[in-house]
Amino acid sequence: MQFNCSTAKLIEALQIVIKALAGRTTNQILEGVLIETGSSELVLTCSDERITIITRIPADIVEPGRGVVPGKLFNEIVRRLPNDEANIRMDDRCVFTIRSASTRMNISGQDADLFPMLPSMDDEREIALPQDMLRDMIQKTEFAIAQDDMREVLTGCLLEIGGGDVNMVALDGYRMALRRAKCSDVLERVSAIIPGRAVGDIGKLLSGSEDAFAQLSFSGNKLHIRLENTEIFVILVEGEYIQYRQILPKSFSTRVEMELEPFRRCIDRAALIAREGSNNLIMLRIANGTMVVEAHSQIGDVHEELEIRQEGADLNIAFNVKYLTDVVRFIDAENIEINLNNAVSPCIVTPVGDEDYIHLILPVRTGAR
Repeated sequence: MQFNCSTAKLIEALQIVIKALAGRTTNQILEGVLIETGSSELVLTCSDERITIITRIPADIVEPGRGVVPGKLFNEIVRRLPNDEANIRMDDRCVFTIRSASTRMNISGQDADLFPMLPSMDDEREIALPQDMLRDMIQKTEFAIAQDDMREVLTGCLLEIGGGDVNMVALDGYRMALRRAKCSDVLERVSAIIPGRAVGDIGKLLSGSEDAFAQLSFSGNKLHIRLENTEIFVILVEGEYIQYRQILPKSFSTRVEMELEPFRRCIDRAALIAREGSNNLIMLRIANGTMVVEAHSQIGDVHEELEIRQEGADLNIAFNVKYLTDVVRFIDAENIEINLNNAVSPCIVTPVGDEDYIHLILPVRTGAR
């Protein structure tokens, strides 16, 4: 195999596929990048067998072939090549020779036949979604995916599609993020749990352009996503997701509306003290149109006051600092609405006028009244 290609294009392609590069694995071949030649393009593939990413770049093919090159090392080498054209050749012993300007390097590769085959897709159901919409949904929910949970379904993000509605949900047992959107052209009904790691990788590859679409194909426990020059294969999480609609409170006894930016700055300052304590708590005291934000730790304390628009009963309630910080970090709005019932019931936070983005946070029980 031998080809010439732009170093810049090769770097760009490697940054895409190595997102699926296996970390700790007993199968050494999964630590590599599969390189294959087409008629006038290179096809690069990485896989950890749960997620596989393929991308294509134009190239001048001198001699067709396929081989596997050590992924991390190859990526580091290419990033350090002169900003020029690269000539890469693989001999019959799977040794790769990389040349660019006056640079020449040799690295040992492996036989491409050892690389796992792509997942087979049978009886596919195909759905087209705007990439900017899907990216927004991922960015606004993935932070709430459980990192390590006995319930495997919580380590993924639920994607529901049906009747023109698209929902994405993530929850970890302490908080939930729900993003809803409309896509009138989509009538097919699908429910799939996408693994957490794959969700983040997919989000990074999606375009923000309004004209770009992602083609999603579902087959059994597999998802295939086609973008312009990139394809992603994902093994979905199997199991039944939590009935999240039943968790959402139907009514509230206290409603608070406020400007987001002052609240965000207030929470950021309080978090500096809360994180120094053993309980990581921020207390909100709501009374008479004022919200008092407090945090205490062995190193100090903080007291902040904010003007709010309050409806209903006064209330004192405490939250884990991380969960409250995530809420103010990911909402993008001028004003937010906080709905509560009591100091131990779930709290719902939404942008004012936008009920399609919902945060649910469980408070922390304290001895304070």
